[in-house]
Amino acid sequence: MSTLQSQSKIEEANKELVRSFTRTVFVDHRPDRAVAFFDPKGKWHGGNFGTVEGAQNIAGLLTAVVGGLPDIRATEQDIIVKDDTVVVRLVVEGTHKGNLLGFPATNRRVRWDAIDMYKIKNGKIMDDWASEDGVKILADIGAYTPPWMMGGNQTK
Repeated sequence: MSTLQSQSKIEEANKELVRSFTRTVFVDHRPDRAVAFFDPKGKWHGGNFGTVEGAQNIAGLLTAVVGGLPDIRATEQDIIVKDDTVVVRLVVEGTHKGNLLGFPATNRRVRWDAIDMYKIKNGKIMDDWASEDGVKILADIGAYTPPWMMGGNQTK
């Protein structure tokens, strides 16, 4: 097998790992299984939401998100793979039926764009740099109205 073929197989496996993780947590609603996808020392880098270290803690974070949005669904829009890096753009939707980011349930629909960049090592996620539209999430649950949305000209 050539080096190019070998690299292609690794990239395909990395892409499938990320797709399987997304499907398991955000479609099948099994955040407890996130541990199987992350290296025990893996990290979730959430920008303004902070950094979570360790597969068990990441599973805890995801359990809280799915608890707040029990019908959550992430739909892949784009996926790019290069070596040990996978970048995926998603549309995430759900209904705010439980505590989310410290806010009690509102029964409101939420929808936001997300871009995640994963670093894969030995078949496990080592790092997930998650770029979530936190302002959109807070606006959708009614916790915050950004100045540019105050005129009632919101777009969904």
